[in-house]
Amino acid sequence: MGWFFSESINIWFQETFPWLEIPFKIITFFGDSIIFIVLLSIAFWVYNKREAIIAMYVLLTTTFLNFFLKVLIHKPRPPESIRLIDTEGFSTPSGHAQGSSTMYGWIALHFKKIWLYIVSAILIILIALSRVFLGVHYIGDIIIGLVVGLTVLVGLYFAIPPITQWLEEKWSDGGKVLLGLGYGLIVFLTTFFLGLFADWPPGDTTNSANICAALMAVPIAVWLEAKWIKMKTKGIDWRSKLLRVIVGLAIVIGLYFGLSTLFDLIETTNYSAVFFLDFTRYLIVTFIATLGLPYLFVTIKWFSLEKKEQEELSEEKALTP
Repeated sequence: MGWFFSESINIWFQETFPWLEIPFKIITFFGDSIIFIVLLSIAFWVYNKREAIIAMYVLLTTTFLNFFLKVLIHKPRPPESIRLIDTEGFSTPSGHAQGSSTMYGWIALHFKKIWLYIVSAILIILIALSRVFLGVHYIGDIIIGLVVGLTVLVGLYFAIPPITQWLEEKWSDGGKVLLGLGYGLIVFLTTFFLGLFADWPPGDTTNSANICAALMAVPIAVWLEAKWIKMKTKGIDWRSKLLRVIVGLAIVIGLYFGLSTLFDLIETTNYSAVFFLDFTRYLIVTFIATLGLPYLFVTIKWFSLEKKEQEELSEEKALTP
C-alpha cells in the first residue's frame, strides 16, 4: 500500500508522458474555485436562482469537509522538486478531486443527460489525474478525494429534497436567514480556530476563508434580493441573458483578481490577518455577485428585457426608415 503515497508514481507519470504537461495544466484549472464561482454566478443570473444557491451549498459543504479532513490528516504534499505548478496547503484528500467529483456530478444529476454524465465523468477523472501528473498530490490523495466527493454527492442528492421541503414548511424567510447564518458561524469558528491552533499552511487559510465568507454573505444577500430586487431569470430574452453573463463575469472576475492583487500589497504572514483579508475579499465578491449585480440587472432595462419586449424592439427597429 506504500505506493499510494509514493512520489515514484508521480515521477513515472511525468517521465512516461511528458507531452501531457500543458494539457494537464489547462485541465486542472477546471477544478479551481474560480471556475465554480463562474458557473454558480451564471446559474444564479440567467438559469435558476434557487438551484444555484442549492448548488452553492453543496460546493461549500464538500469544500468545508475537505479542509477539515486535510487538517485532521495533516499530510504534507509531495516534494517541491517534482511539482510542476505552485500550490500550498495539505495534501490528503485532494480538494480538486473531491470538489470536482461533487460539483460536476451534481450538475450531471441535475440535468440528467447521458452526454453530460459522460462529459462530467471524463472531466472528473482527468482533473484527478492532472493533480498526480503535476506533482501536487499522491495517487492516494486523489482516490480518497474521489471517494469522499462522490459520497458527499450521493448523500446530499438524497438529503437536500427533504431538507428544502422542511425549510419551506417550517421556517419563515427570516428564520432561514438566521439558520444560514448559524451554519456559516459554525463553519467560521471551526475553520478559524482550527487554523489558529494547528499548523495550517497559507493555501488552506485562503480556502477556509472563502467558505466562511460565502456562508455568511449568501443568506443575507439572497433574502434581500428576493425581498427588494426580485431579479427574474425565466422569460428573459437570450440577448439580455448574454449581456448579464458578459458584464457580470467581467465585474466578478475583475473584483476577484483585483482585490487579490490589492490585498497582496499588505505584506503579512500573520494567520489572523491573512484569514480576514481573504475573508473580506470573498465577502465582497459574494455580495456583488448575489446582490449588487442583480440590482444592476433589474435597474438597467437592457439586462432584463423579456422575450416579447425584445421582439417588439426588433420590429420597431426594422420599421424605422
